Amino acid sequence: MTVLFAAGILVSISLYVTKRWILPIRRRRRSERRTTYNIARGLPTAVVLLQLAIRSGAHPRNALAAVVDLPFDSGAVTEVATLFRAVHERLELGADMTSAMLALQRPAPDVNRVLDALRRAEVDGGPVATHLEVLVSDLRSQRRTVLDGAAQRLTISMLFPLVLCILPAFVLLAVVPLVLAALRGLPG
Repeated sequence: MTVLFAAGILVSISLYVTKRWILPIRRRRRSERRTTYNIARGLPTAVVLLQLAIRSGAHPRNALAAVVDLPFDSGAVTEVATLFRAVHERLELGADMTSAMLALQRPAPDVNRVLDALRRAEVDGGPVATHLEVLVSDLRSQRRTVLDGAAQRLTISMLFPLVLCILPAFVLLAVVPLVLAALRGLPG
């Protein structure tokens, strides 16, 4: 009786610890991974939109405003537009590009590279469209790497249901009847 009571207390403590500490950490990590994944997927598209606006003659600030004002309902570009919107709001309040970049709460390195290109074009007046073109090709290769990694993780995560569900069912339906039939055929 006391063994069952102790086992119940251990199960209760482990459930409490899991619910209180482990699950929130896993949720936060999953959310951060999803955000990073969406930024990696959406940033090349957003940079192409910036590049189109700049090549049509817009100032880098106006190009950023144009990308922020586009109606993104959902998808990966929405995450990037949210980051750009934070910078754009600071620019609208009169901040320079360097201090507006500090508005990002979780600065993504690739987003900072894009904003740094815009900042250099604003300060130096250099050609930003060609720099953004090189940046887009680099971001697309990074996106391919991220998508390949996600595909590899998917194959590994699909391995667990195979091992834990399908394989035992196969053993129960195919191997166990053969073993039972063989055991019945044995003498005595």
